[in-house]
Amino acid sequence: MSAAATMRAVIITESLTERTLPPGFRDLPVHRYPHDLDGQTPIEICEVTVPSARAAELALQLASSLEPRLYYAHLIDEQRMLIAFPHTVVTVARDDEAALRHACDVGALFGIPAGQMRFAEMWDTDHPDAPGAQADSE
Repeated sequence: MSAAATMRAVIITESLTERTLPPGFRDLPVHRYPHDLDGQTPIEICEVTVPSARAAELALQLASSLEPRLYYAHLIDEQRMLIAFPHTVVTVARDDEAALRHACDVGALFGIPAGQMRFAEMWDTDHPDAPGAQADSE
């Protein structure tokens, strides 16, 4: 499978109501690692390589599996991001400022702090909220 035919899903284990990936993800390769949310809260990140043809379906599964407040998950490639909020998916094209603002407005409905929704930076920095993230990306 070529890189162009895949997206990378980034999911916080603690954001999932059952603390396990939805069924559609279980046959896909998963990389797990610890991360400090905002440099303070220890969490586990799951990165999953997702076939682009299944991205919308899997984003909807994530949206149905998320805790009702404070969390989102996203799937990303070079030009597109699918952001799964509880029971909602927002599609953002790279450099689409209106879609980025809309995604932040949707996230605010679920109590997600603005500092955790730095979507525009996520194409270049995996975790822009991490201390030193800007220094790491330069």
